[in-house]
Amino acid sequence: MVLPSSKRRKTEPPSEWLLAGPDDLDVGTVVMYEAEDGFRRGIIYDTFDAVDNYWVEDEETHMVVRDASDAVVDFQSKQLHVAKPEWLRQFLLEEGEEQTAPDELPNVGVLLIGTKEQMAQIQKHFGPSSTEERTTPQQLLPVPCASCVEGLARCAAEGVDKGLRELGQSFRKDISVAVRVAYLKQVMLKLAEEGLKKLEEYFCLASVHLPFDWDSIKEVEGEEARKRRNLWNQIDLCITAQSEAQSPTESVLHNARICLAEHCGLEVSDHLWEEEVQLEMRRKLQVPNLPVRLQDALGVEVFLLVLPSNATVTFINGALCFGEDPAEPPCRARSSARWHDPHAVPRTRHRTAGPYHQASVLEVAGAGAGADEAPKEDAKTQPALQDKTVRQWEALQSSEFAHLPRLPAPWLRVRSRSDGGIYFYNKETRKASFVEPRAPAPHAPLAPPRPAPEPVATTTPVPTPAATSNNSLPPGWTQHTSKSNGKVYYFNKEKNVSSYYFPRS
Repeated sequence: MVLPSSKRRKTEPPSEWLLAGPDDLDVGTVVMYEAEDGFRRGIIYDTFDAVDNYWVEDEETHMVVRDASDAVVDFQSKQLHVAKPEWLRQFLLEEGEEQTAPDELPNVGVLLIGTKEQMAQIQKHFGPSSTEERTTPQQLLPVPCASCVEGLARCAAEGVDKGLRELGQSFRKDISVAVRVAYLKQVMLKLAEEGLKKLEEYFCLASVHLPFDWDSIKEVEGEEARKRRNLWNQIDLCITAQSEAQSPTESVLHNARICLAEHCGLEVSDHLWEEEVQLEMRRKLQVPNLPVRLQDALGVEVFLLVLPSNATVTFINGALCFGEDPAEPPCRARSSARWHDPHAVPRTRHRTAGPYHQASVLEVAGAGAGADEAPKEDAKTQPALQDKTVRQWEALQSSEFAHLPRLPAPWLRVRSRSDGGIYFYNKETRKASFVEPRAPAPHAPLAPPRPAPEPVATTTPVPTPAATSNNSLPPGWTQHTSKSNGKVYYFNKEKNVSSYYFPRS
């Protein structure tokens, strides 16, 4: 074999290296191989997965390993070793190795599971990955659930941007940097045993993380510096979002939701976080054993969040939000066990979306059924809307919403159970929207145009039916007039929320 020197090397690989398997090896993977004088470092130069053969390039000579006859050596996976991640120590206790303290590692995370269309929406919202600076995460990558284990390495090899490989290598020029799937794989192996691979039409949302550069390593000390230098030193494929708890006094769920919002700019409605709702979706998808929560080898509490295929999509303060379809019957909790979190996720700054903007009008996309599925008159067959039938909401239009302008037929106002907000439901098309429908303007005789007066904004409440019945606005709310359309709206400075509808106390 080609060797740079006759220096004696170890006859056994270092303890931080593990015997490789076919799924661990890809072009660029750092490995240890056995040479005539002991074990040496190299990288996978080429792979032949079908026959479990690999070519290795020596890290010192930068030449493909050859034998005495100058023929390229065909290695099998069982002849190679890969770097053992820190989190595998707990699997090797029989070797007398100590575990890394769980409280020193990220301890909350989310793995999002959704359809191909939902993954495309998320990737578009997240934006292109930066090839100039390190971000957290660097890229979001959908992984087919059907091939979440055996196809993971290939998905990473084909899906991780080429520019990220170059950027990652520039951060750590002292070592060979390659794509590593070991962390995500240990999660996928657990889930595959519980039926994840049966979700043939669904994808898991993985995140790509680059190694820390030396400036980032030097700005911290102790254990954190060691982890940045020796643990997170490759291009790692991870779950959707993970981090240390941002608020130790809050629930694990609360911190997981913060993590998902901060890292990916994503939020999911309270209803879809409920454990019973998630269990019901698993029953419908025929994967009842798929857990709703697990602890991975890093000690991270991971929430497995499955998005319904007909989930509504909204934009709130710059975040992409998924919610339940209002036309679908709600999933009632049959037990007291649920992921209850009394605190709303704070609006945070998305990695690529920039500062969150103030949203006053939202539009729901993808909700409801087709126009040919008009609701029937029988109350038993009518769709349930926030625990009420269409007829019940019809009756409430003249009582609960009497102070608001009448809507054109066949629209109804419906109040959300989760946040008390109002949205609009079309009885004929069974579609929902947060945009108030308007009746067609009547035809009027043509008249010479005249300049419209410039609307003037005001913070003084203008008497309205709602204001008359309630005497004044609730604390914190002020009334304004839009300069663009002349409509009256209400604004809460403390909550940074605006609405065209009279606020409730």
